[in-house]
Amino acid sequence: MTLRNLALGAGLALAAATALAGAANASTITINLGLTAQNLTLYGKGETSPGSQIGTYTVGQGAGTFDGTTSTFTFSGAITGGNTAGLDSGTYQFVTTYLGDDTPTAGPNAPRAQASAPNSNSFVYSFLDPSTNMTLFIQTPDGNFSEQLVHNGQFLAGFGFAYANATCTGLGANPCSQGLVGNTPGATISGQITGGVSFDSGGLQGGVPEPTTWALMILGFGGVGAAVRARRRTALAA
Repeated sequence: MTLRNLALGAGLALAAATALAGAANASTITINLGLTAQNLTLYGKGETSPGSQIGTYTVGQGAGTFDGTTSTFTFSGAITGGNTAGLDSGTYQFVTTYLGDDTPTAGPNAPRAQASAPNSNSFVYSFLDPSTNMTLFIQTPDGNFSEQLVHNGQFLAGFGFAYANATCTGLGANPCSQGLVGNTPGATISGQITGGVSFDSGGLQGGVPEPTTWALMILGFGGVGAAVRARRRTALAA
């Protein structure tokens, strides 16, 4: 399956995003992610080709740190709903890691994206470095859980974001526009987001490590997540 088929979308709509994985069923968990404490930043890189009006970006997903080997980006906020009792409230951390430095434009191995025609105010990932992992950690009344969303640059679940507020730089007198940022090298759009995730309940893991161990744990979750999906075991609360 291609990145475009499972990629995240982001727009300027002042509404919560819905998960991209389609209609929920008995084995699908959906979780609504409330307003993040951190910003999603898109760094404009210009059109895919001259005159295409399809903008491109590198993506900074939250607050970033670099430990000398791995960049780690984190969104955090409150869970605002979902389709599964006990998992529809609490708090979350959406953690992205990849090898390489965290530079002012999210690093050379940062996720890359392009505008999704015909809506220039949405985007899909166009490239994830093979070292990229994204994991959702949740703390709920039923316990602490984790779900790996991307492993080694491959999508395992559906998710989507929408800007709740945003500001732009580098556009001169033009109004703030996500699509225009993508067409304008050096421009940025940044702001808090809401979101949604949707995943197979067989992949949910009980227990959440301490924040200082997240990066190491994320790098090792892939094999475990795949095995759990194959067995479709029921997650246990921590």
